Amino acid sequence: MKTKQIIGNSIGTFLVIIFLLFSALNFFSAPDSKGLFGFKGYTVVSGSMEPTFSTGDYVVDKVKSFDQVKKGDIITFKSDDTIVTHRVKKVTAKGVTTQGDANNIQDQAEVSADEYIGHYLFVIPKLGIVVELLQQPVIFASVIGLMAILLIFLYLNSSGDNGKHTEKEVKQKKIRQKKH
Repeated sequence: MKTKQIIGNSIGTFLVIIFLLFSALNFFSAPDSKGLFGFKGYTVVSGSMEPTFSTGDYVVDKVKSFDQVKKGDIITFKSDDTIVTHRVKKVTAKGVTTQGDANNIQDQAEVSADEYIGHYLFVIPKLGIVVELLQQPVIFASVIGLMAILLIFLYLNSSGDNGKHTEKEVKQKKIRQKKH
């Protein structure tokens, strides 16, 4: 029984930590911020980069210097009020030209250091759907409430004496009480 409890506690704690890390990553992913330990995350909202990643995927970027951008890299940048992640097609003195893998033409505007956000590091398929759902206040509050209940449950179950004693323990306790 103790092994099941340890495994359950470990899994519950791991899930809470993962949730908190992704929440923090999203919180610190504003285009002008430094990110969370140099990382930023964004939900893919179009199919312009298929098959590399799809709508609903979650892209994680590493904040690097714009000088490190080279042809073939996938970068994230600001385009008007939109955050875009596309592949670099050409590097010039003024900036870089990008294009989505599924697009037939290059993006019209060159990306400069001012618009650049970071280099694509990896993608987590469909996690962006969960991130989008969690941005709805009712769903976010429900998840936070469930996590609080889980943590309380884990704390109460791991606090040693949970009221369950073997017959042998009960008898030993009675013998000790009679001696006093």
